[in-house]
Amino acid sequence: MDWLLFSYRVPAQPSAVRVAVWRDLRQHGAVGLGTGLYALPDRDTYIEVVEQLTERVTQGGGSAISFRATALSEADERTIADTFAAARREEYLQVVKSARKLREHIAQEDEDRDYRFAEVESLEEELQKVRRQLALVVMRDVGPPANQAEATTAIEQAATRLQTYLENAYRHDPEHRSNTESHE
Repeated sequence: MDWLLFSYRVPAQPSAVRVAVWRDLRQHGAVGLGTGLYALPDRDTYIEVVEQLTERVTQGGGSAISFRATALSEADERTIADTFAAARREEYLQVVKSARKLREHIAQEDEDRDYRFAEVESLEEELQKVRRQLALVVMRDVGPPANQAEATTAIEQAATRLQTYLENAYRHDPEHRSNTESHE
């Protein structure tokens, strides 16, 4: 596989440019290969990202260089691919953790019978956030998705638990009860 390598240097102060570039690299799934050297798969979308990062760095008073690279040996290629795969595995595991935490949160709210509309909306937003988190990892993944199935299952379990909570919230809604009682 071909890779895009991006290396940059920015002044220590102000730190805003350094932090913004680091954050953008992480957000796009870049992996660090050394101090100030990052790798991304050679894809058109990442070429655009690298061009934008280069512009941000130079506008911030720094310097950047980027290039396409092919590993010189199978061992080097395996090292880069393994580093990239390990980063995605960690991200998938973070999705699993987020989905499990959401499921536990929903269970607690159900146990506490907290069926306020604001809580319902908040839990639905949390589920959407975890789904977006998974979509980003899938988008960045270039290898066989090692933990994607586990992450998808964890999200499905959270969604199922949320559906049960919503049904309970509906049953406990005073308006629903009065409407049901008047139709009986």
